[in-house]
Amino acid sequence: MKVQNVTKSMLDEAVEAILEGVGKLIEQVKNELRTEISSLRSELKSDIRDTRSELKSEIGFVKDEINGLKAEFSTTPSRKEFEEVKRKVNDLN
Repeated sequence: MKVQNVTKSMLDEAVEAILEGVGKLIEQVKNELRTEISSLRSELKSDIRDTRSELKSEIGFVKDEINGLKAEFSTTPSRKEFEEVKRKVNDLN
């Protein structure tokens, strides 16, 4: 086995090649991450949009149910009922 003297310029070239390779790997990983993040962002937006739509629909049903219960258990007469009772009272006078 022959031993060769390593010079500073040889080390500089090796270090430069390694750094260049590492830089390329870093860029590749960054690009892959950007692609994945973009894909996930799109999926999340879609899921959020769907969930929001479902919630709006469900809230609408709940509001309708509450309004129905209010009307069902209300002790205040409607305007029509009030006018009818008022007319009957006036007829008695």
